[in-house]
Amino acid sequence: MRAHLFKLFGFIFFVLSGLFVIPVSAQIKSAGDTTSLESLLERARKLAYNKEEKEARKICINILSRDSTYLDAAVLLAKTYSWSDKHDSAKLVLMRIIENKPGHYDAIEAMIDNESANQNFKEALKYADMGLKYYPDNESFLLKKNLAAQNIKQLGRVNRIAINYWADFFDENTPWNFASVTISRKTKHFGMLALRYNYANRFGNNGNQFEIDAYPVVSKNIYIYFNAGISNKKNFPTSRISIEPYFKLPKGFELSAGIRYMNFDVNRTFSLDSNKVFIYTGTIGKYIDNYWISLRPYFTRGNKAWSSSAILTARRYFSDADSYISLNLGTGMSPDEQQYAFDPGLKYLKANKISLEYQQKIVHRFIFNCGAGYAKEEIRTGVKRNRYSMSIGMAILF
Repeated sequence: MRAHLFKLFGFIFFVLSGLFVIPVSAQIKSAGDTTSLESLLERARKLAYNKEEKEARKICINILSRDSTYLDAAVLLAKTYSWSDKHDSAKLVLMRIIENKPGHYDAIEAMIDNESANQNFKEALKYADMGLKYYPDNESFLLKKNLAAQNIKQLGRVNRIAINYWADFFDENTPWNFASVTISRKTKHFGMLALRYNYANRFGNNGNQFEIDAYPVVSKNIYIYFNAGISNKKNFPTSRISIEPYFKLPKGFELSAGIRYMNFDVNRTFSLDSNKVFIYTGTIGKYIDNYWISLRPYFTRGNKAWSSSAILTARRYFSDADSYISLNLGTGMSPDEQQYAFDPGLKYLKANKISLEYQQKIVHRFIFNCGAGYAKEEIRTGVKRNRYSMSIGMAILF
C-alpha cells in the first residue's frame, strides 16, 4: 500500500512540474530542436554547477515540457533538488526515471548520492547494489557501496568515551591543568546525551566538577543545548546551568540565543541574590561548502556596568563532522572556557587571543584532537601577561 501511494505522489509531482504531460506526438524530435535542447541543457549545467540551482531547475523543467524523454535533463533536475536539500523531490524524479528505464547509469548514481546526502545509507546501499547488478565491477558503484556500508556501521556506533587534557602556561605563575572524561550516547529525542567529569588544578587547589549535556530535538530545524554542572566549590562554580535554542535557517545559516548561569555561593547550590553571574550569548553561523563560520558574543551584567567578549570561529571540515581544523579569534573572557569559569572576577579581564584546533577521525572508530593557543591578558590596569595553551585528547566510538 505504501509503495502504491509513493508512486501516486510521484505521478502527481511530475504532473505539477509539467513533466510527462505532453503527448508523444507533440514532442519535438527534429535535429534542430535536439540541438536547441542540448544547448539549453548545457546552460542549465553551468548554472547548477555555479550553485544557481533554482535557475537551472527552471530550464530543466522547460526542456522536459518540450521533450519528456530527455532523461539527461531529468537527472540534472533531480540533482538540483538534491543540492538544494530537497531530497524527497529528487528521489521522486529519479525513481520515475529508473522505473521507466531500469539500469539508467546516471539516474542510479544520482540516487545513491542523494540518499547518502540525506543520511539514508541503507537506501544508498540498495541502489549501489542495483548499479552493480547492471554494471558489475564498476569502480564508482563499488566505492559508493563501500562508503554506504561504512556509514551504516558508523551510525551504529552511538556511544563515545573521550579523554581530554588542557594546560595553560604563564610567564611567572605555575601552569594550570585541566582534564575531563566524557561518556556520551546519541539518542533519538535528546541528541547527544553526555556525562562528564572535570578536574582542575590551579594555585595548589584540586577541583572536581560533574556535568551533563543534552541536545533535545524540538523539530527538524530546532534543537536546544542544555548543560548543568555541580562541583566541590574549588576551581569551578558551585553550580552552573546553560540553555540555548538553535535554529537552522535556509542558505546554510544557523542562529542561537541562550543564557549561562553560574553560582559562586559556597553555601548554596542555587542562588539568585548573591554571588551569581548571568551571561547572555548566542551565535550566528553559516555553512559554506565544507566551511563553517560563526560569531559568538557574550554579555555579562556587572554591579556597575556590562562586560563583553566575542569569539570568531572559521572551521574547515574534511571527510565528516568529526574531522576538521578550526581557527579561533577572540577578545575578552568567555564562560565556556573552563579555565576562567572558576572566578567571577575574571570576566572583566581584557584579552586578545588566537587558537588553532585540529581533530581527525581514524579508521572510523577513533578520534584524535589537539590544539594550541596564545593570549595577551590584562589582569590589572596596566599589568599584562602572556598565556600559552595546549590541548590533546582522544575519543573511542563503539
